Amino acid sequence: MLKPEYRLKKRKQFNYIYKHGKSVGCDCLSLTYNFSRMPKPPHIKIGFSASKKVGNSVKRHKALRKMREAIRPLIPNMTTNHNYIFVAKETIHEKSVAEIQKQCEYVLKKAGLLK
Repeated sequence: MLKPEYRLKKRKQFNYIYKHGKSVGCDCLSLTYNFSRMPKPPHIKIGFSASKKVGNSVKRHKALRKMREAIRPLIPNMTTNHNYIFVAKETIHEKSVAEIQKQCEYVLKKAGLLK
């Protein structure tokens, strides 16, 4: 489970990142991110999303759990003071957690957000 200090929780936060952020994608997920101007110490906020295109609620939640598990080991290497939203695509069900982790790492490198 992702620690509460890393979570994006409010719809308002998601909408702001979608509106003002930049996007990078690959075959099974996409990443939307922006710089956070919070006055607190360096932090990272991460959100996960899956639309109805991914499948019914069981498939969507399974995809979200896979993404959370894949992101957890990458958090120490992610650039601080950024907000991230990982969005699942239809092909995520064909991938294992290890493959999703490689895709997440690829997307973060592509965006220049890994230390």
